[in-house]
Amino acid sequence: MSLKQLAMMTGLTGLLAAGLGCDATAARNDSASASRQISAAPCITPEEADRMADEVLQLVNLERATIGVPPVETNATLEKIAGRYACRMVSDAFFGHQDPRTGHGPGERAVAGRYAFYSVGENLAAGQESAAEAVKVWMESPAHRRIILDSKWTQVGIAVRTGGEYGIYWVQEFGDPAE
Repeated sequence: MSLKQLAMMTGLTGLLAAGLGCDATAARNDSASASRQISAAPCITPEEADRMADEVLQLVNLERATIGVPPVETNATLEKIAGRYACRMVSDAFFGHQDPRTGHGPGERAVAGRYAFYSVGENLAAGQESAAEAVKVWMESPAHRRIILDSKWTQVGIAVRTGGEYGIYWVQEFGDPAE
């Protein structure tokens, strides 16, 4: 069964979107649909991207610890999925969980990225200038907070990319792996 929640917030703090991607039983493998590259704006991986992603991870795990939830660990596959999706939003000039060109959501992206899962979740933010600011606005939003604090997640991929309309894009891909 596919579950999707979308919360949008605009203003000085940028944009946010929280989505519970889908359960594995609902994911379709549409990787046969070819993706053409549209380059409306260049997607840049900032020099400090790894440090920024590590800071997001530390802040998320601090929040989880306050309620006794085990920490999430980074997963290289989820990181690649997050990075690719951040660049899609930058280069195709959109912001949201569903890719307007392919119609894919977090579950389909996880399947296409060859991540085996029971369920996946996704948090997006755009325009926040620091990891602390991105995590702060996620934690102030009930939908984002639920995703960050959900004990079923054991893995996460975090990406930070720059470019596009909002200047900076933050993507968290949470996973409950099928291992």
